[in-house]
Amino acid sequence: MSNTKPAIATAVGHGLKTSDVIWVESVENEAINGYYLVSVSNEDTFALMTLNGEDIGTVTDAKFTTVKGYLFCDATSVKIAALKTKTIDATTICDEGSVTELEKEPGTISLSGLWTPDKAVQDFLEEMAEELETIFFTLKPRGSKYMRGYQVKITSLDWDGKSGDKWQFAMELQINGRSRKLDTTTGAK
Repeated sequence: MSNTKPAIATAVGHGLKTSDVIWVESVENEAINGYYLVSVSNEDTFALMTLNGEDIGTVTDAKFTTVKGYLFCDATSVKIAALKTKTIDATTICDEGSVTELEKEPGTISLSGLWTPDKAVQDFLEEMAEELETIFFTLKPRGSKYMRGYQVKITSLDWDGKSGDKWQFAMELQINGRSRKLDTTTGAK
């Protein structure tokens, strides 16, 4: 990976396409380990969106795995609180008055909608919720040129069957990593 912004990976015949999601892992620089949206330059190079190679330097031992994706169009409502903060008391014994600071908290994503039972994606979501596994959630609203991705854990998954052949569901996700953003019309510049 290059020390450019965004970082450019060279992998001969990588087989990726723009907007694919990959998992990157490095022993040399563990700070880069995580999920990334990619923007393909050519058959041998691609950009890792939001990975600033200027901050990490050249990485030579990184490996990537393409992440299995599920199309999930059942949501009728999506609410993203990408960042939350809380006020904390930072007063010390030397301060003459009260001192407060802001502290970041994990953001959340809430989904609700209707689904037809027995889809593979539902089994996957239930399994990930039960195992407390981290997954990568991508969203590209209709009409938007941007795809956003979030590393998340499912904190709540509920459904009921009171809607005829469609079931109502609600899902809460906790964001536990930096968001990723990709302009699907231009890719990386």
